[in-house]
Amino acid sequence: MARKILRLVCSLILVGCASSGRLFVNYDKNPMGLAPVAMVSDFGTLDDGIGICKGVMLKVQPNLTFVDITHQLPAFSVRDAARFLSNSTPYFPVGSVFVILVERHTEKTTRPIVAKTKRGQYFVGSDNGSLSLIAERDGIEKVREIKNVDWIESKSLVSTFMGRDVYCPVAAKLARGEDWTSIGPEIDKIVRLDKKILKVSETEVVGEVVALDGPFGNLITDVTASAFLNAKYQLGEKVSVTIGKKSYSLPFVKTFDDVPVNENLIYIDSTEHVAVATNQGNFAKRYQVNIPSKFLISIKKE
Repeated sequence: MARKILRLVCSLILVGCASSGRLFVNYDKNPMGLAPVAMVSDFGTLDDGIGICKGVMLKVQPNLTFVDITHQLPAFSVRDAARFLSNSTPYFPVGSVFVILVERHTEKTTRPIVAKTKRGQYFVGSDNGSLSLIAERDGIEKVREIKNVDWIESKSLVSTFMGRDVYCPVAAKLARGEDWTSIGPEIDKIVRLDKKILKVSETEVVGEVVALDGPFGNLITDVTASAFLNAKYQLGEKVSVTIGKKSYSLPFVKTFDDVPVNENLIYIDSTEHVAVATNQGNFAKRYQVNIPSKFLISIKKE
């Protein structure tokens, strides 16, 4: 009897989905079969902006699952949005919907888009370069410009609060499986940020300190672990580094516990990039490091 009831319930769910014209993605952790919605913004959490955005999405589709990647990006920092997205998306399932609420507010109006990567994830936001790293690593399958007002809240594609009126309604409908091909026309290219090329020579690896790790003051660089191999240092050895105009000799270690408290270190972080820190201290504050700063590693002499 229990199996018969279960089969009946499943058949009713399938009929309901078919009659609504929506294709629901089967997510094991969400009984409604709704894709998770992840958010990245520079809104902060001191006012009601993010709450309003979530309210709009819940009005479109109750029972959504939200993940706040961060709302503390530096204002207007598309480059930081690109970095946080690149770091985060590999840990989300196929079909996840990412809402990017960062605007540069330049004199040139950016178009609202939805992009689908070759990994099968969706990204909703402005065509302002925030998808640069995602596009480079995962590849873009298709991009559509948001033109269909039936997908949005205010029936206007021009708003001072695009997150509330355009991006969030679109994201909610994507999360419940609506056919995204009706959003608008397909477009060929998206805006890409200027790519900074690491300089690797026989004497040095030259990159940049691109960000600070939250309140801890760790320096995040664009020097990859593979580029660092060119410097020929082994774990436990001192690395000759120049940050800005100051030079340092830093022990290359695996974890913070490998050096005493208040001692500096250089290590490979969780994103496979070179980072610099002070164990239980704030390196950036201690040495007054600003973003961006030149970051140079001297090649180890044989």
